[in-house]
This record gives sequence, structure tokens and C-alpha cells, in this order.
Amino acid sequence: MTNSPYERAVIAGAALEFVPPLIRKSLLNDQSFREEYGFKAEAMIAFGTSGVSVQRSELFDAVRTVLAGEGPAELTDAEDRTWNLTNDAREGELPNLVLSSDQQRLVVPDFSVLSGDASTRIRSLEVSASDVNLPLSAQEEWRSILEERALEDDEVDTFHSDICDTPVHVERTILNEITAGESCVSSLVPNSRRYFERLVGAYNGSGSVLDYAVDTGREVLEQLTEWRPYDGFLFSLLLSSHSALTAEINADHLDQEDLEKAFDFLENHGDTLSRLGALEVGLRILPDRPEVEPYLPRLVHLIRDDDVEGEASEFKLFSALFVLVDGELARTRLLAEEPPFYRRLASLAQAALIHRRLVQCGIDYQRFSDWAVSNRGEHYYMQTLADMRTEPRWNPDLATAPQMQAEFFGRIMIAGNNCQANLGEGELRDTILGDGEQSLIKLCEFPRPYLPGPLEGAEDSPNALPDDLARIIEKELDTEEVEASSFIALVNSAMIFRITSGHAVLAAKALRLGNYTLANLEEKSQLVGILNGLATVAAVSRNSALADELRILVRRYRRDPQYGLTIEEAMMICLVASAAREELMEWRGLVGEWLTELAFCDLEGNEGEVLHSHILALLHSVPELWASCARADAALQAWCFR
Repeated sequence: MTNSPYERAVIAGAALEFVPPLIRKSLLNDQSFREEYGFKAEAMIAFGTSGVSVQRSELFDAVRTVLAGEGPAELTDAEDRTWNLTNDAREGELPNLVLSSDQQRLVVPDFSVLSGDASTRIRSLEVSASDVNLPLSAQEEWRSILEERALEDDEVDTFHSDICDTPVHVERTILNEITAGESCVSSLVPNSRRYFERLVGAYNGSGSVLDYAVDTGREVLEQLTEWRPYDGFLFSLLLSSHSALTAEINADHLDQEDLEKAFDFLENHGDTLSRLGALEVGLRILPDRPEVEPYLPRLVHLIRDDDVEGEASEFKLFSALFVLVDGELARTRLLAEEPPFYRRLASLAQAALIHRRLVQCGIDYQRFSDWAVSNRGEHYYMQTLADMRTEPRWNPDLATAPQMQAEFFGRIMIAGNNCQANLGEGELRDTILGDGEQSLIKLCEFPRPYLPGPLEGAEDSPNALPDDLARIIEKELDTEEVEASSFIALVNSAMIFRITSGHAVLAAKALRLGNYTLANLEEKSQLVGILNGLATVAAVSRNSALADELRILVRRYRRDPQYGLTIEEAMMICLVASAAREELMEWRGLVGEWLTELAFCDLEGNEGEVLHSHILALLHSVPELWASCARADAALQAWCFR
């Protein structure tokens, strides 16, 4: 092997031509790789939509010249136009660099970190860090460098990347891009673990959101409070996806003017999730902060009166944004090592952040919602079904707009009950705790408000199965004359009460005794509802026997001439029921066997393409499934290209 730097650089350059573009880009972005093989990054810096771009090294050399007080500097852009770089700052201010050519003037970003003066560099760091709420650990890291020297060219990019990986900066970028009509998924959902850890906190090993809230969640919320009282309070409310988190949000640091300003902003420009969080906080602090009282009924009305089926529905938009963000995180596998509740916490917070900015832009909610779901709906759906192995009490259909609204109703009613002493007589109390025509309980369909939320999939239901309901279930199933309606009491209880393995065993026995036929079916929707419900029973009770019996039942109804299941319906039942096996290898085996069976069955129309697409998304989310699903993939490839 040669030791010549020149030959090593030539060989490495030739090899890079055969490397996939993403890997090549990653290698060239690695400073240690460039130094080892003698590559120099000749990056170009573009100035917004002006069309002007200049070579980075030439710009930075000019910046150093101007900041050193050596007068204006000349540089040439990519179109060979000559520009003058000057510092238009007043005495005592941070540098204000301006590029000018003829009558055109462009403001240059703050590159004070290139200054030879240490005090200028540190002041720039402090201003930038305060502006975007850069974490203290990152500030100290950069301070230790900037106290000693100016940054090198490559370090400037790293510094600005650190500044950009903050919720404050991302929020501004989203607003600017949407206003300009240039938004894309990558800017709405940054591909950065560091960013999401700054949004909701770094995962700390907690097994549930309850533990997370009193540890990392509390630390994040306290830091936001210390940063800026008003802005910090609004950013805190992005973490309102669970009442355990809103219980940690403190408003003591806000004076009356700022608290009223925050609630007024949320009423007129807020996202749906933050409004719910503000309600829970407001009900709790009402005795000590009576200034929030006028806002609470209006916030309740905004949530209650949203037409979830309408084109202007806030809930429909928020639901679509959650699907978009969670689907993108599934696609990038950015948080694949963390439990599902943590990824959904990040997804809901980012969805709320986007939602808040969309409200200000006056966009077409329906079009944006359709675009979001069509872009990442499949990734979201397959990821959530795979998540049921570890968090079986939450499924992808619970993210619909009507269910989200019902969940919010439930949380408001719980908050009202917890704060009954804070509610005087009047409309607010009647709406939250009453049973009149406009009350929450009257307007929601049982049991929707009591179903688990997106962060509660791993938690056992807090409600034991009532004895009278248990007796009804046993009576309906422990008989020789089992029909479709015999399973209704059990499947309706699965998401609300703790279902024992004994009840799942009864259901499995009933399916066998009925010869895998549900007698007296009224319509197909009843069949699909019962099969999905039984799959959920198998999952939450971790009963593999019921899952195995369901596989036979699904096989029978795939071929039924009257109530035949579609391939998507069969696949969903498969993935939900397979969650009965929590251990990865056992789950992988059952999913693989079942999906392979579906892949080799008779497929009609576009069922082959649909099933293959879903399986590929599933394999992307859980690569371990390749070991058991390879035959299914091969069979479907052959079917699709027959």
C-alpha cells in the first residue's frame, strides 16, 4: 500500500465515485476523513432567494479581513460579479456585515465567531445562545473554544448547525418556508436526534411517560422557565401530550400581563395540544391566578366545537401532522432505539409546533392534511402496528381526529374532576362536569374519552374489570351456542378494563367450538370490528392461543363469499394479534408465518402491490423481520412483476 498523500487522495477520490451519494456526502462531511485523505471542502454559500452564492473560503477570508478592521474586502460570486463586504455596525455593537454590488445589498449572517477579538466572539455566542435557547452544555463547549481562538472554516458550519438544531430556530424556519410556499418534509421534521432531545428532553431509560415526566420532563420544563418566562411557557405547552407532563408546567414565574398575553395568544393563534395543556394548567392554578378565568371557557369551546369532519378542523390538521411527523421518524428510524411512547412524545410536540405556525399562515387545512397523510401515512401505520409488540394498548386508528377530540374531552373532564373545588357555578363547570346538551359528556360517544392515549400503550388499564361485566362475558362465551354477538362485551372492554388471560382463553375456546364461524353476522363491519377486537384482546392479555385461533378464523373469512376480508384488513388483524407474543423472536416468527401465508394466498386486483408495499414499510421499521418475511417479499415481488 502506498504512503504517498497524493496517491492516497487520488485512489480515495476514484473510490468515492462508486459510493452511493448519501454515503459519499456523509464521508465528505467528516472532517477527519477529509484530513486523512487530503480533501478540501470547497463549499458555496447562498444568500436566501437572491440567487447570489460565493465560495465559502473566499467569504470567510473577507469576513476575517473586515472584522480585523482592515477596511472593506472584495470578493467575487459564482457569476463573476464583484462585491464589497463592509461592517455597518455602530460602535459598541456586534458586527453587521453587508455585501453590496451596484444597487444591491445583502445582509450577511453573523460570522463574529471568525473575529480575532475574543470578547466579540463570546458576545456573539451569548446573543445567539440566548436567542435560540441553546443548551448550557453546548454553550460551554463553544465558549471553551471561542475564548481561545476564532473558529476554522469547517467549525463555523458545525457551530451554525448547533444553533439550527433548536426548536426556536426550526419554528422560525417552518414559518418562513410555509409563508414562502417552499415547505418540505425534511424541514418540518428535522433529521436530527439532537434537535428532538432539545424539544422534549433526552430519553433517560424510563419505562413509562409517568416516570419520564417527573425526571427529564421536569428538567426540560424548568430550563424553559429559566430561559424566558413568556416564551418558555409557550414552548412548555408543546409537551402537553400527557397530563403527567402538564402537571409539571409552572406558571409562577409569569406576571399577570405575561400570563394573560400567553392565554390570549393560545386562544387566537394557538395549536390544539397547547390549548389543552393551558386548560389543565389553568384549572389547577385558578384559585391563585384568577386572571386566567375568562380564557378557560373559551378554550373549552374551541376544543368542544371543532367540527372534526369539516375541512377547517383543527383536530383533523393536528392528527395529520402527527401522522406526518411520526411517519417520518419511522422512515428515518431516528428514534428507533427508544420506546414508542418517547417517539410519540417527540412527534406530538413537533406536530404542535408545526400546527402553531400553520395557524398564522392561513393555509388550506384540508389540502395540507391530505398531503401530510399521503406522504407518511403508510410508514406511520406500519410502525404503530409494530409498536404494539411492546405497547399493545394503542393502535394506529386511535390517531383519527374524532378520537383525538374525544381523548381531549376525557382529559378535560378528568382535570375538572380533580379541580372541582376551583370551579364555581356557571358555564365552565356545567360544560366540564355537567350533563346538559352542550356538556362534554353529552357530546362524546362512549367509550372514546376513556380509551388510552398515544403515550399510554404500555400501561395496564387502571380499571379492573367489574364483576358484573366479567359474569356477562363468561356467560356469553362459556356456552355451546356462540354467535357473533357473544364476543361484543369482551371486545368492547379490551381497551378500557384489564382483561385477564382467562377471558382470552374463553374466547379461543368459543372460536373452536363454533368451528371458526361467527354465526348470525349482521354485516361485514360487525365482522371486522369483532376480529380487530379479539386481536386486541389477544395482544393486551398476551394470550398466544387466541392469536393462533384468530389466524385460522382470518384464513376462513379471507375466502368467505359474503364477508370476505381485504388483504389490508387481514394484515392489520395479523399484526395486532401477533402482539400477544412480546418477546421479539417469537413475535417475529408469528408475524413472518402469517404474512407469508397471506403473500401466497389468492390475491385480486392490486392486493399484491398493496401487501408488498405495506410489508416493505414494516421491514424498514423492524429489520429483524427480514429473517421471517423474506419468502413473503420474494413471492410478492414475483406477483407484482408477473
